[in-house]
Amino acid sequence: MGNLRKTLTKLPHLITFEAVCRNENFTRAAEALGITRVSVSRQIAELEEQLGVRLFHRSHRKVVLTQPGRMLEAEVCPALHQIAGALNNVSAVSGRTRLTVTTTSAFSTYWLMPRLVNFNNLHPEIELNLVVSDRMLDLAAESVDVAIRYARTPPPWDNVTRLLRERIFPVVSPKYIARTKLATPEDLLSENLLHLSGIYRPGARWPNWFRLNGLNAPPEASGVVMNTYINMLQAAIAGQGIALAGYPLVDTYLADGSLRKLTGFLEHDRDYFYLIDTTKNRKDARMFCDWILAETDTH
Repeated sequence: MGNLRKTLTKLPHLITFEAVCRNENFTRAAEALGITRVSVSRQIAELEEQLGVRLFHRSHRKVVLTQPGRMLEAEVCPALHQIAGALNNVSAVSGRTRLTVTTTSAFSTYWLMPRLVNFNNLHPEIELNLVVSDRMLDLAAESVDVAIRYARTPPPWDNVTRLLRERIFPVVSPKYIARTKLATPEDLLSENLLHLSGIYRPGARWPNWFRLNGLNAPPEASGVVMNTYINMLQAAIAGQGIALAGYPLVDTYLADGSLRKLTGFLEHDRDYFYLIDTTKNRKDARMFCDWILAETDTH
């Protein structure tokens, strides 16, 4: 055991092993770690080959620890968390305040980043580590202190505060050349629509909006399909089409005239943005959360 470098050749594999134990599923472990499911499967197979034992019973939806797997989990998982805690403690003792905050790319770009200069001016002693990701990060595993999450229901944490509710409606740029008077929902059937694809749920998309208006949506192929909210909004600002967007992300653009809301059209309330403080009443996290809440009060 004297040469740890030779003994712990599979240390990254043990971190993957811990994630699989916690999630009981290769796919969810991959999402938490930000790697592919194939990588998780390969690392577990390599770890099993090195140890000469099978660590998991595999099924389609779930993996279950074998007896050797349970023995390894009992020793390794607490040790990894102890190491992570030691690193955090040493960092805190160094006197350098570093607060890890995560949110989505759209919320960061359109709501948080324009306001962060105010926080930095108020609290220059707090160093922010902003992690922007549209993946549902494992906050504990990735040592996230504060998160702003968009969800249907409050995330399963002790300290969760509801911030803002999204409300979407058709928006258009003054640069857009309309084919109709843009007076009724039927008019939009003849316009160039900007569609969201990929991870976005049906409630954010045109087919749902048209359904709420009692209409059949035009096919996506008749418009422009975007795989990120940011790309869609930039295309709308450039006058390439009409988008479904709204409060709270596009208020700045509505205020400066880059976009305008089509008046008289259906506005659809969706999910909430939630503020999560994962720390145990840490001062810098509390200060950041208080600032966020004050910003939403003045919104």
